[in-house]
Amino acid sequence: METVDGLLGAVRVVDPEFRVEELGDGPAFLATGDRWALVAVARGRVRLLGTTLTPGDAVLTRHRGELPAQAREAGTTLLVTRFALHGTGRLRALPDEVVVPADSEFCRLLIERLADQFCAAPESDVVSERLLDWLVTGTVRDVLTAAAPHGTVTDPDVSAALSAVHDDPARAWTVEGLARHAGVGRAAFAKRFREAVGTSPLSYVREHRLDLAERALITEPEVTVAAVARRVGYANPFSFSAAFRRHRGLAPSEVRHRPSSRTDGGAVPADPMVAD
Repeated sequence: METVDGLLGAVRVVDPEFRVEELGDGPAFLATGDRWALVAVARGRVRLLGTTLTPGDAVLTRHRGELPAQAREAGTTLLVTRFALHGTGRLRALPDEVVVPADSEFCRLLIERLADQFCAAPESDVVSERLLDWLVTGTVRDVLTAAAPHGTVTDPDVSAALSAVHDDPARAWTVEGLARHAGVGRAAFAKRFREAVGTSPLSYVREHRLDLAERALITEPEVTVAAVARRVGYANPFSFSAAFRRHRGLAPSEVRHRPSSRTDGGAVPADPMVAD
């Protein structure tokens, strides 16, 4: 069975609102509204949903209204995001509330960077929204994967095609080639792929490539845009940049050259009376 990593191309974060909260002594109530909310720890330790969370950990909730919180150390800073999720029927497998431990140092650094960017410039910008989209979809991936078998593709032929794309994303994949790899006819394969994954085979390939490229641009500053383009199957950096801007809303260089200033001020204080 293939995991849902590639599903991220079919999941989109819509109308995000985010803020930073610095918790003081005593209990607090985080306004999460009546939509999806992601509460992520940038610094310190906090008690949420009966669990002590540390930097990089997060809570994903839906229709909660407000979330009780208790800081476990001074300087605890949270990134609070409210949003809608658009995507495939697999999103129905998401629980109403769940604790999501940090899965990597990259995740922790991404949350810290988003919190710092907001403190430095509270106005929303395209780069912050793309990083936020990446964080939320990564969290959704982790939750769906942990919810197996709901978070897996059980069709063996579709799973074989997904594994092939993951193993060699730079290959010049076509629907016919993927169908041959899966051992089924083109029309039947395309139909079964959409039913299992929620998007067309070539849309999946494109979004998977762009997701890999976006992560490389963020985490590997020493690698050129041209090298990233070749890594994910684009013949030249110009066609890659055009595709990236069309489907991600900004150029590869804008992802790489995002602001990196830090500040300890400017955070929005907790306000339990805020309504979504």
